[in-house]
Amino acid sequence: MIRRVHLIESGGRGGVFNHSVEVAAGLTALGVDVVVHTADDCDAAPASVALCRCVTWHRASSNRVVRQVRTSARYLLRTLPHLRRVIGPQDVVHVQGMFALTPELISVARLRAATVVASPHNTFVRSNAPGGGRALRSALQGSDRVLVYSDADRQSLLARGVTDVVRVPLVQWTPPVRPDLVERWRTELKPDGGKLALLPGQVRADKNPELFVRALAQLPDWRGAVVGTDLGPGRQLDALVRQSGAAVTTAYRYLDVDEFTALVATADVVVAPYQVASQSGVLAVAAGLGVPTAVAPCGGLGELATAVARDTSVPAIRDAIVAAHELGAKPVDTADAATHYLHEYVAAQQSRADGRTRSR
Repeated sequence: MIRRVHLIESGGRGGVFNHSVEVAAGLTALGVDVVVHTADDCDAAPASVALCRCVTWHRASSNRVVRQVRTSARYLLRTLPHLRRVIGPQDVVHVQGMFALTPELISVARLRAATVVASPHNTFVRSNAPGGGRALRSALQGSDRVLVYSDADRQSLLARGVTDVVRVPLVQWTPPVRPDLVERWRTELKPDGGKLALLPGQVRADKNPELFVRALAQLPDWRGAVVGTDLGPGRQLDALVRQSGAAVTTAYRYLDVDEFTALVATADVVVAPYQVASQSGVLAVAAGLGVPTAVAPCGGLGELATAVARDTSVPAIRDAIVAAHELGAKPVDTADAATHYLHEYVAAQQSRADGRTRSR
């Protein structure tokens, strides 16, 4: 019998947070006692969701090391003791995403004899993620059940010897689209009213933004936009836009959930030409808003996409953008998503209880 579900999403922003609060909203509607533990400066969330803002990120500091040290110290001294107090043995702790202190978090849940479920969201580790390998190993090895969002990830983890891996729907909370924000994006990104291909979210080298620009340079009737926080390749990308003459606008900044939802709603096609991926919350948002998507043949991206490129060449991505626009959005059914999650929580708790009984 589940007393409470603790969804722990330490970042408070972006796709993992929006996913977590959508899961929480669905579980709440089913009558489950659920709380989301997250950052004290988190994004907006559905009104029905109980938020515990127990994580402090020192985002104001311009020094990355200072931010990491202060954030980690606060997590160890304040957040983990708080979680130890509120988690009970009849609870389910669902760890969302990866954080450098994920192993310590799972240890606290284990100490309190709770059932632990993990959704790392990515089944790979980026080179610029401090402690990412340790966090992923802990999530995969220290959990009673691992929930992933694509068949590709499930098969990959099973092949790596990870047991109790289940695929669940990738849901994302989006507020109602604001017409004023959509109009602002239209004015900024496609003032001539033409077709818009969009690469949204964090701008990283492994998302292949240069491939996106080169593909748009071969689509004279289209405009393109790369919008999101620049995590490295922005300067080179802007140079390529100038050199290629592609009709691509870049805007490097963080977007809150209202701005991001309106941005995606403005696009004619959302593009994910990624080099490495598990699944993409951006694709889930686009599907929910009825926006077609074009992707590279990478990870589980094709499971949500409208059109999948034949390879990662410029012509293939170009053709996938055109095909996605012609085909329209791919419908995705997530109506019973919360029921799927609750089923897996109950199964994980029962499996854990059976294991304790056999070990006596």
